[in-house]
Parts: sequence; structure tokens; C-alpha cells
Amino acid sequence: MRRPRPACAGADPELFFAHALSILQIARAKAVCATCPLKVSCLEGALERGEEFGVWGGLSEDERRALKHRTARNPARSAA
Repeated sequence: MRRPRPACAGADPELFFAHALSILQIARAKAVCATCPLKVSCLEGALERGEEFGVWGGLSEDERRALKHRTARNPARSAA
């Protein structure tokens, strides 16, 4: 059986990792992520590794940071 390929495999990395991501660029990157069969595992890996930059698993830098803060404040809620 074939392993699923990430939707971003053929995309330009600059779409996900430009120095200053614009709102439009983030939306475009998230659109790629929305079609990805590996979106959840990508986000989990980014959170585990502490990725600070870029769009990972459909979340921007700010969204991942906010998710980490919510999880840290409310650990029981994130386990549900």
C-alpha cells in the first residue's frame, strides 16, 4: 500500500516559510493544507518539535502559539 504524500510536496516552500507571511499568503498555504491527508500529523509534529515559523498542519505561527498557550492553561481540556 502506498503512503500518502503531503499536499505541500510539490509546492514552493516560500509559500509556507517566507520571512513575513502576508494574510493572503497564509490563506494560500492553509488552502494547500486543507487538502492534505497528513494535516493532523503535520500539526502534531510541528507542535512536538516547537516549530516557530511558517504554516504547519493548517495553522499559522500565531495560531500554533495560541494553541500551545490554551493547552498549557487548560491541559484537561486538550486531552478530551
